[in-house]
Amino acid sequence: MFKKPLANLKTFSPLRSSDRRRFQTEAYEAYPLVKEICTAEGGSPLMPDDLRSAKFISHSGTSGKIYMSGKQVLFISLEKLPPIPTVYTLWQYPSMLPKLYTWDPVINKLMEGADLMIPGLVPGPDGTLPQLETGDLVAITIKGYAYPLAVGTMALPTSDIKPRSGMKGKAVHIIHVYEDYLWAMGDKSAPPELKKVEDDGTDGEGEEEQEDISNNDNNTENSELINSEVAIASTESTEIAQSATKEQDTKAELKTNEIDEWLKKSLYHALVHKIKADSHSNILPLSGSSLYSSYIMPCRPLEFVNEVDIKKSSWKKLQKFLKTMEKAGLLKTKEQRGETMITSINYSHPSLQNLQPYRTMEAATTAASQSSSKENRNDIENTSKSTAHQKDSQQPEQAEIQELYKPLGEHLTKFFEEAKYDAGQMYTIPEVRQVLTDYIKINNLADSQNQKMININPTLCDIVLSKQEYHSVQKLARDQLLNRLCSKMQHFHTIKLPGKEPILRKGSPKPIEITQEIRQGRKTITKVTGMEAFDLDVDELSKELTRLCASSATYNPIAGVSPKNPLMELMVQGPQIKLITKLMINKGVPKKFIDTFDRTTKKGGKAK
Repeated sequence: MFKKPLANLKTFSPLRSSDRRRFQTEAYEAYPLVKEICTAEGGSPLMPDDLRSAKFISHSGTSGKIYMSGKQVLFISLEKLPPIPTVYTLWQYPSMLPKLYTWDPVINKLMEGADLMIPGLVPGPDGTLPQLETGDLVAITIKGYAYPLAVGTMALPTSDIKPRSGMKGKAVHIIHVYEDYLWAMGDKSAPPELKKVEDDGTDGEGEEEQEDISNNDNNTENSELINSEVAIASTESTEIAQSATKEQDTKAELKTNEIDEWLKKSLYHALVHKIKADSHSNILPLSGSSLYSSYIMPCRPLEFVNEVDIKKSSWKKLQKFLKTMEKAGLLKTKEQRGETMITSINYSHPSLQNLQPYRTMEAATTAASQSSSKENRNDIENTSKSTAHQKDSQQPEQAEIQELYKPLGEHLTKFFEEAKYDAGQMYTIPEVRQVLTDYIKINNLADSQNQKMININPTLCDIVLSKQEYHSVQKLARDQLLNRLCSKMQHFHTIKLPGKEPILRKGSPKPIEITQEIRQGRKTITKVTGMEAFDLDVDELSKELTRLCASSATYNPIAGVSPKNPLMELMVQGPQIKLITKLMINKGVPKKFIDTFDRTTKKGGKAK
């Protein structure tokens, strides 16, 4: 879940004493052994007085809360699960969760983003597995080592698992693992007394099967996770294509005019074969940066994939290239808050007629991924298509939201200029990753001993390090650098509502909040805020909710909000969370951007 940077992280705020005690009680109920330790004479409370929390949305769309004390991440909370300890908390209380054991190489696979597979399991010290049911929280560590290195939920009961029996499939859905982004939010300390653990003469089959199956299993994600990974697809495809074209590196480089021609051919191919004449109205308007990263780059020719790049062309900048295509009568564009938007495509243009096919980077990537998992592909695709078809037939068209980042300040401007990118443009996360990759190559910053670690030069030091880290941190992992770099940039997002043009807004996208609470003694009401972010008419919503809920619905400006930009609070009589949520989804609001809170329960405001 935390393999990649978080899609959205709110500001951390201190917990009220009552909320902190309530959260501690939940944890004590879930972990009685920890309660005995913390409440014993001389013990310290599980939840420190300075505990603070922040809402987050992961790259895969899962929402929850992160709890920190000082500079340490202690817990996260997810829907329908008790408080989930981080590895930092588990190192302090190693017996907090039941443990499953595996081998050292398998832990490395978990750190790369794989789930724990059945062939990677080994029996515990007593020769058995703990009794666990589907969905139970479990810690994972190396055989012979006491401290947990990962935490997840069981994919099936342990009673159905027989280690070393030839069984295949997923054993544990990994939530959090040592050295992921959640760990990086803390003090980045290493596990206690971690030493190389011998394999006790194992033949290594479990590790090999774990690697093979986890690679295949990455392709079995349901349609929601597949959609959430689209944002990083172009980067991963580039890596595959680069590997497939190693032999081309020794060939002569293309001339500038040849790069120009291939860029135009890639655009033509993308317009005809990816966007397509019969479906372009559903995609447009489209930002120039999205057109380049999601459509043009995958359509580059395989043999010149490393050469065909906008910054190597005569245009140098994407905006100039798009303006040239507009003058040629191929596209129509308009400027919207500093971003070039593609508004229409001329499919009768001569350049789009009778295109000669060529092998693209995307085609090579698809072929490579298909050959890697032939045995399970049919079942995976049938399940995914069936699920996607059911969802498409049941759910209305939803708003499309894309997060963008813009360089801010002289240090970031210098960084982008040294990487030969336009510092005045907005970038998606995959595009920022590419900028960072190019900057590392230009300045030869990759560590010679470990290519995942990047040496910090003066420019990066000014951007990503705090004053306290100036003399203590000399290198960081690539993903840590990307996460810090994005956090320093100015955040924007585009939102395209069904049937409407996309709107560019400053800041990260904000969810609609639906809160159910008791007022005036025993009277239950349901409040709704944040409708404006999705361009929903509050007066129309009020009338629809009056009919839908058969109850009174009123709205008023939120106190303290500027009259120039009024924000409304909609109030409906009665417990109406389910009906209001359903209406918002029907209006096109993605479910992950709807936060619900029921303050009428005994345990208080717990997100549903």
